Amino acid sequence: MTAEKILVKWISSRQKSSTPWFYSFDLESEVPTYGRLAHQKVHTASTYSRAFRKIRESNKLEAMGYKLEEIKSGKKAKGWKIIKNM
Repeated sequence: MTAEKILVKWISSRQKSSTPWFYSFDLESEVPTYGRLAHQKVHTASTYSRAFRKIRESNKLEAMGYKLEEIKSGKKAKGWKIIKNM
């Protein structure tokens, strides 16, 4: 399973959770663990970061019915809210 597919599945599961948002540090810490435990696939955090940039540039999430909205906050880390399109 590719890093992109794992990341899309993580975003989808995150949207269905009680916290439908994430920050860049979540991406680096949670996604590698998710990939290893849920899909028995090991990728580095930087591989997932590159895959995330690629996903944001494409329309893969929109095709699946999701939209990422950047969270505006005073924090240095970037954050995104996951919105399910109806």
